[in-house]
Amino acid sequence: MLKEQVIQFLNLQLSDFTNFRYEIEEDKEFLYVNFNEVLGEQIEKEAAFKLIGDIVYYHSISFGWKALNKGSNNKFFWIDLVKK
Repeated sequence: MLKEQVIQFLNLQLSDFTNFRYEIEEDKEFLYVNFNEVLGEQIEKEAAFKLIGDIVYYHSISFGWKALNKGSNNKFFWIDLVKK
């Protein structure tokens, strides 16, 4: 369930872009997305996701855990993704 929701989130967020590459890893509690390319730049970034109840949370290094389906919390995903 978590993997499907994260893939749906990524597809929605990255649908207008073709220059992203990532791999997905799962463990018992978390799902990790390892980005190899962001906006055409070779990079190594990891994004962590967790399911609490029915809500998917994203861990922002700068801002902590944020629920993705609340308001504009996807901005924290983008801030971490494009930040150098």
